[in-house]
Amino acid sequence: MFKKITLTVAAGVIALGTVATTPAVANEKVITDPSIFEQMKMRDKTVQDKVTQTECGDCHMVFPPSRLTGNAWVKIMSNLGDHFGDDATLDAESVKHIQDYLVKNALDRPGKNGKIGIRTKMRLAAWKKKGVVDPIRITETPEWTRHHTKERHYLNMIEAIGYKAGSNCIQCHKGAEHGLYEEFDGLYGGN
Repeated sequence: MFKKITLTVAAGVIALGTVATTPAVANEKVITDPSIFEQMKMRDKTVQDKVTQTECGDCHMVFPPSRLTGNAWVKIMSNLGDHFGDDATLDAESVKHIQDYLVKNALDRPGKNGKIGIRTKMRLAAWKKKGVVDPIRITETPEWTRHHTKERHYLNMIEAIGYKAGSNCIQCHKGAEHGLYEEFDGLYGGN
């Protein structure tokens, strides 16, 4: 038992060693370890399907399927003629392929045991309590709004770089396509 506690504390101390208090914006912790950029280069993109990467990535960041529910992806893919104000029409074969990939990897997909995990169930229940069911915009999810709408650093960021939409993660999170959303030096316009 003592060994487990010691190892846990040691791991925590090591992990905290990469966080500095040199803020890009006042009172904000940022990762200053340059290895974050190396991790970004070595890590696979969160979307592994080439058709999805190509077709969706031609216009915007390719969002990880696990950010939305399967029903949300079906809603999005069924109305590509008016895709958030743009015509993103694709041939039927591509639509089916992309939709199948997104649904198979969606937030509410069953795990290897054929069941939805308890954390996902709790997360979706929390969404439902807030009136959020199958949102078609990632910017409408409680996780996104919690981190982006009231936080002082987010408000400073939209002022500093003049970006208010919030729908293009890589505008601020340079490693977002690799699943890295940490903040680091240069987040607000540098690098």
